[in-house]
Amino acid sequence: MKYDRSGEWTSARAVAEIPMGRRSFLKAAAGAAVGMGLGSLLSEIPGGPAYGAEPPTHVVFGTTSEIETADPHVKYAVSAYPVSLNLYDNLLRFQGNPPRVVPWLAESYEVSPDGLTWTFRLRRGVQFHDGGELTAESVVYSMDRMLSMNKDPAGVFKPAIKPGATRARDRYTVEMRLYQPFAPFLSIIPILSVVNEKIVKGQEKSGDWGAEWLRDHEAGSGSFILERYAPATGLTMRRFERYWRGWAGEHVRSAEVKVLREVSTQILNIGKGNTHMTHTILPPDAFRQMAKMEGVTVVEDQTLRTFVIRMHNQRPPLSDPEVRRAISYAFDYDGFIKGVMGGVAVRNPGPIPVNLWGSPRELKGYSFDLDKAREHLAKAKLKVSRPLEMLAISGTAISEQAGLLLQSNLKKIGIDLKLRNVTFPQIAASGKSQETAADLTAHWMSAYYPDPDNWIGQMYDSKKWGTWQALSYYKSETMDRILSEARQVTSQQKREALYQQASR
Repeated sequence: MKYDRSGEWTSARAVAEIPMGRRSFLKAAAGAAVGMGLGSLLSEIPGGPAYGAEPPTHVVFGTTSEIETADPHVKYAVSAYPVSLNLYDNLLRFQGNPPRVVPWLAESYEVSPDGLTWTFRLRRGVQFHDGGELTAESVVYSMDRMLSMNKDPAGVFKPAIKPGATRARDRYTVEMRLYQPFAPFLSIIPILSVVNEKIVKGQEKSGDWGAEWLRDHEAGSGSFILERYAPATGLTMRRFERYWRGWAGEHVRSAEVKVLREVSTQILNIGKGNTHMTHTILPPDAFRQMAKMEGVTVVEDQTLRTFVIRMHNQRPPLSDPEVRRAISYAFDYDGFIKGVMGGVAVRNPGPIPVNLWGSPRELKGYSFDLDKAREHLAKAKLKVSRPLEMLAISGTAISEQAGLLLQSNLKKIGIDLKLRNVTFPQIAASGKSQETAADLTAHWMSAYYPDPDNWIGQMYDSKKWGTWQALSYYKSETMDRILSEARQVTSQQKREALYQQASR
């Protein structure tokens, strides 16, 4: 199979586009978010970025999430997008709504009939920020570095490719050899950021792949150059004048990502014009408030972003399915959608978003029923004899209010729920082990690639234990087998049947 500019692959991921003069900075603000969870599951519809109407030469983007590192091969989270999409380039990228995979650094690619060999042909003359040329060796080094460091992004590629399986056939041709068929491979290629191998190699210490240096520096070819980086406060970037896509027309000259943790601060800064955009998870009334401000436009679009409340499947008493069922019946789904979300969300009863292929249409999900909650609690072999702890994302009213709503209802059936508001990086860190994961965790999940594997595969496959995506620590040999098969078959019809089976 061969693909070029005219053979673009389409998917169901939703992306909000922002009509302002720019290159990839605003795409970082507009990346779609999706996800799923073991208990309650909601799928948000609107909630696109808000931005000032007049396009400035310096753009400030507000976010509640600190940018933990500038290294594109370490983090696999929405907070990493300002780095990966602005400072670096990828072989392919997603554009449009619904999104489609489009050529980026790779002008074209082809796949062998067995699906194991992927060949990418690169653009010539692409410059890194230091003036050096981006070549096939840059891609080889970047893939091997990401896989060998074995951080979050590597987990997505590990079922398909190993270090050393990427080679340069010539200066502008890259070949990747998979060790088994992997149906979502095209969807995950945009996750790989290409780094300047000469610069990073020069900063390596004791075989660390230059990780210490790249944590607060950059070595990319993206449309912006890093000027200042501070995890807790944000980063500033200036335009890369020799960017390979050019700068014809009106575009911003510099950009800043500013960490503003409180919702009220986000709204205040938008109103004063101190920030021009926000893609923070704000409550619906905040968007309505900003829409009334002079010079501010709120872009609404459908998205696959979902809100989840997840339960620790391995820790007593939640290791008892009856306890988990009781808690699932104790959440007021309709009350949350109408009261907290302002009616801008729909129920998503399965692990895959309802507007993506692979999601069974007949699933009903749990309903709010305290009598049924009590019945299941009475059937439980393990009694809830201690307070349960729930983590929620601080500064996001939706997450905090969901916790309060569940806390109130659980109290009615005799369960004490303690709430703790923390940052998302703390939530992600908590999921790294069974010991540190909380009993329950409320947060939003994001789409990193538009394939059911992004949801059910990352969350329910026990081989993913130790990643924050799998912090519920679900375990089923049947589920593991189905998910493994769904990744390897090339027929989308067969894959859809498998994902529907797994979702039920």
